[in-house]
Amino acid sequence: GIGRPSTYASIVEKLIERGYVIENKGFLIPTNLGKEVYNYLNSREEVKHFLEEEFTRRLEELMDKVEAGAEDYVDILINLYRDIIEVDKKLEVV
Repeated sequence: GIGRPSTYASIVEKLIERGYVIENKGFLIPTNLGKEVYNYLNSREEVKHFLEEEFTRRLEELMDKVEAGAEDYVDILINLYRDIIEVDKKLEVV
């Protein structure tokens, strides 16, 4: 119910490229850097919302509505941008 298959390969490629995981015999193994990033993101209440499956599910629903003409993508992007800016402001304080 979450994620689009077309994005999976590019996400995995990016994780490998940035050194967050290595591929070994068909398995993705997290590196120390990957573990550090994961632990940091999960320790920050400000960003946890963006990491939850429900957030991804909701974005996917919104993309489907845009595709069907039921939602305006500009409004969705503006709201998402505002949310990200709020998180950025909170993180700057720390």
